[in-house]
Amino acid sequence: MQHRMVRKGGCVKRWHTIPNAQEQTVAAHSWGVACIILELWPDSSMDLVRAALLHDVAEQFTGDIPATAKWANPGLAKEANKAEDLFWGKIKSLNGTFPALKATEQLKLKIADMMELLWYCIEEERLGNRNFKEVFVRGVKYMQDLMLDDPAVHMLNELIAMEAEL
Repeated sequence: MQHRMVRKGGCVKRWHTIPNAQEQTVAAHSWGVACIILELWPDSSMDLVRAALLHDVAEQFTGDIPATAKWANPGLAKEANKAEDLFWGKIKSLNGTFPALKATEQLKLKIADMMELLWYCIEEERLGNRNFKEVFVRGVKYMQDLMLDDPAVHMLNELIAMEAEL
């Protein structure tokens, strides 16, 4: 994997559509996702940890398109996926690929990605930013529709309790 391309992807700013108190980059988010994976599932494969660190790197071509925009416009989501596939095609030619994950690992990545979002929402709310309350509520609803294992349920309940104290 070409280091320069990966670092460039890590510099993408997240949350550009919501006023936030602290800036978050893809690099910071991805590190958080990897840490959550290691906390919830300490015996995770290296492929899953690698995927956590790289899962949003292709946003250097698309920017951080809000999930709500993709949900409201499936055509946009499809085109964004095409752009990300082009990115991974370029990376593959440089001797690197996004790890192939088993279905259970894909679910764990999705869970950890959303858990990191919830943590960020709480951090923003602690700084007085009420813009993230709605994002938190929507994220919890999304998580409740996933098949969570015991460690994930425990963390989700902990986050819900933390947010309720704010």
